[in-house]
Amino acid sequence: MGGWMGRGLAAAWALSVGGAVGVRLWCALAGPRMWGYDAWGHVAYVFFLDLYGGVPRADQGWSYFHPPLHYALGWLLAQAGSGDVLMRGLALVGGAASLGTAALAARVSAWAAPDRPGLAWLAFTSLAFLPVHLFMSPMPGNALSEVFLTAAAVTAFIANERRANPTLTAAAGCGLLVGLALLTKFGGLLAMVAVGVGLAMRPLLRATRSDWAASAALRGVIVAGVALALSAPYYVRNLGDFGAPFVLSRDFALVAGVERGQGPGYRTWRDYVEIPAALLEDASPRAPHMLHSVWGTVYVNVWADNFRETDVIASPAEQHTERRWWSLMALLGLVPTALFLGGAGLAARDVWRGHRRPVYIPVLVLMAGGVAGFVAFTWVMPRWPGLKSSYLLALSLPYGVFLARGAEVFARGWPRVAVAAGVAVVSAVAAWGVIPGAVLPIRADAPATGSVHFQFGEYEDARRLYTRLVAGAPGALPWVENLAAVELADGNPSAARLLYARAVAGAARARIEDPYRDGRLAVAMALDGDLEAARAILYDVSIGPLPPELLANRGALHAVLGHFASAEVDLRDALAAEPELLAAQRNLALVLEAQGRLEQAATARDRAVQIACGSPRRYPHGLGTGEILEWGVGRRWLLLLDGRNLRAALPAFYREACRELAGDDWRRLAPGTFAPAGAT
Repeated sequence: MGGWMGRGLAAAWALSVGGAVGVRLWCALAGPRMWGYDAWGHVAYVFFLDLYGGVPRADQGWSYFHPPLHYALGWLLAQAGSGDVLMRGLALVGGAASLGTAALAARVSAWAAPDRPGLAWLAFTSLAFLPVHLFMSPMPGNALSEVFLTAAAVTAFIANERRANPTLTAAAGCGLLVGLALLTKFGGLLAMVAVGVGLAMRPLLRATRSDWAASAALRGVIVAGVALALSAPYYVRNLGDFGAPFVLSRDFALVAGVERGQGPGYRTWRDYVEIPAALLEDASPRAPHMLHSVWGTVYVNVWADNFRETDVIASPAEQHTERRWWSLMALLGLVPTALFLGGAGLAARDVWRGHRRPVYIPVLVLMAGGVAGFVAFTWVMPRWPGLKSSYLLALSLPYGVFLARGAEVFARGWPRVAVAAGVAVVSAVAAWGVIPGAVLPIRADAPATGSVHFQFGEYEDARRLYTRLVAGAPGALPWVENLAAVELADGNPSAARLLYARAVAGAARARIEDPYRDGRLAVAMALDGDLEAARAILYDVSIGPLPPELLANRGALHAVLGHFASAEVDLRDALAAEPELLAAQRNLALVLEAQGRLEQAATARDRAVQIACGSPRRYPHGLGTGEILEWGVGRRWLLLLDGRNLRAALPAFYREACRELAGDDWRRLAPGTFAPAGAT
């Protein structure tokens, strides 16, 4: 019997691990790319690291408020020079982090009940196939990376504290993991809290409390010291820049402007106790009955991707299918959720009675901290996007561990088989539901995919995507302009000019005024050889003061036409408005060089090198900020002097500018060498 049970458990493990790995690989490598919460904002962070070699500030873009560790992994992937490697690689990182967290839940469950090996399988399977983990795994964001590191820190702490004599070396290793979690997302602070409370309660586990209290305090100092040594520089910089170590992008106009249009806008205590029965009929997070149901909305999102983004206009039949799927998953999730909550209560009782304290105390603290943090967040951010279950992912390790504890009450016989079979069925259904096209309409690659291709110079891929979007929505100006940007970057300024002219005409009909749109057309005209007409456009823009980028471009046009005095005025005015405008600073140095003002040119060049070899504090040209998200490439074109010619500042320019400007041959770019007759 024991051998049969052993073989059965081994087979169950093989099926669970194989299925969990397989579905993640399928979604990461074969599914549509760049769908996910704030996907482009996260990938833009990677590009910031790649172009500028520095960590952005919270007020510079949509997702730039996060610590940098997860994006450093993205930067490593970006070194392959392939958009597909970056997008698929980040999806694989998310899947690996999710599986790692499930494995840690199994390890902790095995420590809690070493004589019940089946519970470890239950902990792994229930978490590995939890729908929120499945549909978030291919997303490029940092949430699952932080959850894994937090779970790893808590698991390492439990492993050390279970020993008769916990070691300082293991405490340092735990501190390292806490520090890495803090460098991935603010939520890593929960790992520090769980470890700190666990150490504070350590003396309660021993009869000779004074000695153990001193030892626990020393380990706490080591954990905190290592964690802070690793993560403090980032948070100290926040403190200096913003007056607080933890900063959210929603504190700035960029995100606040978007949030103002999202409901409900306020919370009351009722929002935390009311769960409408109508959620089983319509679980859309923007449905009136869901806006004021915190736990109802987040519960459904744990079990079904009701925040799912899509480019598919669903038919009434497809909408009906989607809602039925949400209802089915919400119903299937009731029993696992009950096991989890019941198991958490049993674990708390175990701790009260003095059982399993080294294992359960930090996991209970992690769970309590995650719930408290979520409640506080939803109160201060009373908008429907704040109810995504991604904000509750800190409960991942507790979910697996406590679901297994809840199932432990079914000691033997058919009840135990029924629980295992139920978890297996729910897992299989959940896995089937996330496979692209299996239940819900299959999606094409998200529009943000075009931005990634553009960044890597994969213009044919970007062209195909934007051509499809233009054909699907002929009146959508952003897609027309993105297609124009691809043509311009790919060396087809005539085609770009026609597309930009189409966008300008469409905006005029719609009475949309945007000086940057006229500026984009001027750049295309300049690169198409129509310099005077391009300059005329930049003189005719009449919407307020000319933006610094357009001033810089007019200065470049003056310079290539040989009007150096006018060029210098425009370039200096552009730099007065935007001192970090690298293209203007570089062009100014070349204009001064062309006039023979070598000392001033050297000073201007030194300033250009200083800008190029650092990271911008303000607008990060070359990749844009979160204000344009996935529908913007080439939004603020800048012209560069290249002898008698002009060229556009593509992303590669920002990556290579430090080396280029510091080189000895930069003077060959000066327009004076080829200045037209009569230049002034």
